Parts: sequence; structure tokens; C-alpha cells
Amino acid sequence: MRPLTSTLQFIAIFKLYTVRIFSFVILFLLLNTIHAQGQVDTANVQTPISKFEIGVAGGLTVNKFSSGQPQTGTNTGYDAGLLLTYNVYKQWSIQLEASFTQQGGQLLTFKDDTRYGLPESFTTKNVKNSSVHLNSLNIPLLLRYTVPIRKDWKPALYIGGSYAYNFNVTERYQKTGDLLPGEDIITTVTDSENVTSRYDRDRLNLIIGADLRLPLFSNVKLLFDFRYMAGATPANENYSYMEKVGFGSDIKSNSFIAKLGLIIPVQ
Repeated sequence: MRPLTSTLQFIAIFKLYTVRIFSFVILFLLLNTIHAQGQVDTANVQTPISKFEIGVAGGLTVNKFSSGQPQTGTNTGYDAGLLLTYNVYKQWSIQLEASFTQQGGQLLTFKDDTRYGLPESFTTKNVKNSSVHLNSLNIPLLLRYTVPIRKDWKPALYIGGSYAYNFNVTERYQKTGDLLPGEDIITTVTDSENVTSRYDRDRLNLIIGADLRLPLFSNVKLLFDFRYMAGATPANENYSYMEKVGFGSDIKSNSFIAKLGLIIPVQ
């Protein structure tokens, strides 16, 4: 993927999610105001809220490495896991999650080892377009505020962070180069490899997002969750798109995540 196209796609995705989240917030506040004006205050007769809620959720991730290096683009992945919500006080709650999360992004690498005196060949001089997936165990901890609209409709805003352990990193790539130097025969090879050793095992992320919980049947609720997860620590330190020592920088993985799930009150 070309860098400019990737950047424009990422900006478009960022704008789309940002507009949706802010529209979500404005809609909450508007409906809350209408409800407050048209209904009698029933705060003192509300039914007790369950202290604990458990759930399962899964969805898609849209990922991009940070722009510390210019040749980066987006890819997609998956997210699936469990969550536990503890209602602390009124609208405030704490949520702990454990999930399998794919982050990463695309990288474009230019290799030229002929500068070290090696003869020109496909392996010493090529261009590689890679899609990297950081397969990780992700443990988010979130502070949630539920917007009080009505008893059976519970939107919330949240912030927090997560610890991610990369147990496996895979790279799918297309490598293009001159098969026979001097003959101008260009070829492209497609393959994949395990590159876990090239990336940091432990990472920290910052999270901001919103969710909506709607009654489904009995005590089961339907969960819609949208979040942005920004890398706080590097996924790859001193990465260089030219594979040249002294010209690298730390890159982080940032993700938009959209999930659908089910929530059940415990007590």
C-alpha cells in the first residue's frame, strides 16, 4: 500500500470513528435532557443495580503503526475476550477485561546491502511491503461513567489503559527486487514468517471509548463498544524503514476497535 494512500485511509477512519463517538455523546446528552424535562424524578424509587456484571465481546480492529517512520499503513485484525464490570458508586464503575487482540500495521522496507560492499542480488537489494500482526493477550482496566438516560438503556463513556503481552508476531509480505542484476528481470515473492523476536514482548496502551448496553432478553444485555487504543510504549524500538543503523525510531501500534457482546448481571 502506498504511504500517502495509507495515511489518507487512516485519517478517514479516524474522522469516521471520531464523528460517531461525538455524535453518540451529543445524542446521550440530548435524550437525557428531554427525559429529565418530561418525566417525574424517580431517583429515589429506582430498582437496585447489580454490583457485578460479566460479559463476552468480540469484534474487529483497524491498526496502524505510529508515524515515527514514514513508510507505514493500516491493516485489520480481531479482538475477542471477557469482561467484568463492578459498579462502584451511582454512575461510576470499573471494568476489567482479558482479551485476545490483534494490533500492528503495515510497513514498507527498502533494503540495500550493496552499500556494505555486497554484490547486488534479490536478497541484498529489494523492497518489502509487510502486514504485521501483533497477537497479544490484552488486559484493559477502564473507568466508566454511565449517562443516566433511563433504567433499561445504559450508554457510557470510559478511559483507561491496558497491558499487552505479545506472545506471537507474524509478518505477511511481498518482496520485490531484480532477480538477475543487469538483465532487468523484476520479480515479486509473497511469503510469511514469525518475527516475534524483533518486537517488544510487553506493551502499554491508553484507551478512550464509549459503549451502549441495551436489554435483549431476561437479564441479558446487548453490548455495542467502540474504542481507540493508542500505544504508550513502543512495539518495535529503533526500527528503520531503510534497515540502516542510526536512522531508526521507536514505532507504536494504534488501533480502532469495534465490538459486539453480551452482558449478564451477577447479583
